Amino acid sequence: MHAKGLSKKKALAELKRIHEQDQQYDDGKILCSMCTKPHPIAEKAYQLFLSSNLGDPRLFPGSAQLEKEVINQLATLLHGENCVGSLVSGGTEANLMALLAARNMAQISRPEVVLPESAHFSFTKICNLLNLKPVYAGLDSSFRANSSLVEKCVNKNTVAIVGTAGTAELGAVDPIEELSHIALKHNVWLHVDAAFGGLVIPFLKNIKYKFDFTLDAVKSMTIDPHKMGMAAIPAGGIIFKDSKAPDFIKTETPYLTDQYQYTFVGTRTGAAAASAWAVFRFLGMEGFKKVVGKCMKTTQLFADGLSEAGFKLVVEPTLNIVAFRSDKGTKHLAEKLWESGWFVSYVPRYDCIRIVVMPHVKKQHAMAFLKDAIKNDKDS
Repeated sequence: MHAKGLSKKKALAELKRIHEQDQQYDDGKILCSMCTKPHPIAEKAYQLFLSSNLGDPRLFPGSAQLEKEVINQLATLLHGENCVGSLVSGGTEANLMALLAARNMAQISRPEVVLPESAHFSFTKICNLLNLKPVYAGLDSSFRANSSLVEKCVNKNTVAIVGTAGTAELGAVDPIEELSHIALKHNVWLHVDAAFGGLVIPFLKNIKYKFDFTLDAVKSMTIDPHKMGMAAIPAGGIIFKDSKAPDFIKTETPYLTDQYQYTFVGTRTGAAAASAWAVFRFLGMEGFKKVVGKCMKTTQLFADGLSEAGFKLVVEPTLNIVAFRSDKGTKHLAEKLWESGWFVSYVPRYDCIRIVVMPHVKKQHAMAFLKDAIKNDKDS
């Protein structure tokens, strides 16, 4: 900190200069992120509630009401009645809250959690924090959790099974209904990580996935408004079917306006709740269907163009994620694309390039990418 401050004009000018170093979603070249540019109404709502703190809700009852309404809307979308939950920092904290509740409720001395090999990397952090032993089950030919292998991993120490509704790398939707049968059979908590897919699957034209609270064993779900919900970061969501579940993770807060907190992070911005609320209220179901529909149409454009150009799709897109390989060297092509200004992911486990088609990615961006991908592959 300098002894003397800058003028407002100079400080903002410096910030603008530094901000120019960041990539901009509007350019359409960020193809590796599950986040996107916040909806314009989300930005306005965020600014309006900038100083609110959900960690001290009696000081900010309006913000607390918005959080409750957002959780109720998410629960309704996922066919949950009388659910409870919180808006948290993101999918990692949401997954943490779910497994913390499952572990504490089970009261097992050597707790284990069964995870598909495709589970999000956040579970590695979570298992380390909670002293949970991760037991990984293999995948089927479509890169979904193999339910028979999952069941073989369940034993007397298992406190939870995790399924994913939209894996981060390939967009695969695990057979949650089959996992639910296994969880019920063994009386085990089933957590569904729908951080990404939770705000995609319900808006697909032909919904063929049963993944939500309609399944008896599903006790908790992660769903992130700051991904396909187009809310401002950070806005993750954790929802519990049982209203008593948060009692297993509560912490006493002796000097705040509420007696307990039910999240890992203490200070939580009410602005995120306001931004999510504003988008949900503004778009409604029909608006979200249009957004998801456009993303899926652009996804198919990527998939068809890549296939026609001779690239190999790892799987046919399930959600708005495309993964493909090059016979001439996938990793090398990924590096070439980065040099050309395209921000894609290279996934070593599947030796593939991964593209996430978020709302900021338009048809013209897809066409420009395909042109550069073909050119860079030929030059390899």
